[in-house]
Amino acid sequence: MNRIARLSLTGLLFAALAGCGAPPAGKQEGPAPEPGSQEAEETVFDDMIQTQDRARAVEGVLQDSKRDLDTAIEQSEGDAGG
Repeated sequence: MNRIARLSLTGLLFAALAGCGAPPAGKQEGPAPEPGSQEAEETVFDDMIQTQDRARAVEGVLQDSKRDLDTAIEQSEGDAGG
């Protein structure tokens, strides 16, 4: 094996071993930060996630409204059938 190939292979081996090592001391893993907190990292998906959260909140309101309407319809049908 020539000298350049051997050096390249050695460098690749060291890079692979460094990638498999433990995270640096400053980057210790801990509990995930709360959504919306200052500690949460921003990602490119934040806008889409916020849109989905708003849609879920609206869906909950609409489901409550539908349930109230269904109850009112059932009560009016019961009163009219009497």
